[in-house]
Amino acid sequence: MFYTFAEFQIQGYVGRKVELGNGKVLKVSIAATDSWKDKESGEPRERTDWNTVTLFERSTAGFSWLKENLQPGDLVHVRGRIAEGKYDKNGQAVYETALTADRFAVVPVGKAE
Repeated sequence: MFYTFAEFQIQGYVGRKVELGNGKVLKVSIAATDSWKDKESGEPRERTDWNTVTLFERSTAGFSWLKENLQPGDLVHVRGRIAEGKYDKNGQAVYETALTADRFAVVPVGKAE
């Protein structure tokens, strides 16, 4: 049998950080901006996508440092697992895509302007 995996990679700027589970879980929103030139007008275009990444104390290297020092505007590079999930909320099925960080690094170039 072959090894299989589902993985994501994001480089972007931190929007906000929320602590959950008595400080053992962090949810971090990360903005990644895609830019291109419009084919018809030639004008520059861009779109920012926000992704929420989950970090667990037990599985993310440097978790304690990130919990104390990560700030909005920090440029970060994140890799991890991507998985589809389903749960029940008030009798309705809710589907989600979970991004769980294995590696989370602050890129030392400064803050977003």
